[in-house]
Amino acid sequence: MKEVILGMEAEITELPYEIKIDRMFYYLLKDEESYRLVSRACPHAGALIEAEDGELVCYMHGWCFDAHTGDCLNIPGKRLDAYGVIAREGQLIAQFQD
Repeated sequence: MKEVILGMEAEITELPYEIKIDRMFYYLLKDEESYRLVSRACPHAGALIEAEDGELVCYMHGWCFDAHTGDCLNIPGKRLDAYGVIAREGQLIAQFQD
């Protein structure tokens, strides 16, 4: 498993928080209990997702995603690719499967 430090939890105050890792773009999200890192690539056609008015939006086809979970609001069962995030010693760390 590959771990990537995203930053100090106390310093990340606005979500969704945009992160770039190895030339790939992500958003850090949080639901009531946990963080997750989601891809900014739309699962439909790969267009870049943008944060707007509390939602994540793909302007190519109008798909919208929940800004806490990454679940698609238009198409049941679709969601942004997600990766686990843990808090360790005040840092948020993304966990990618190899």
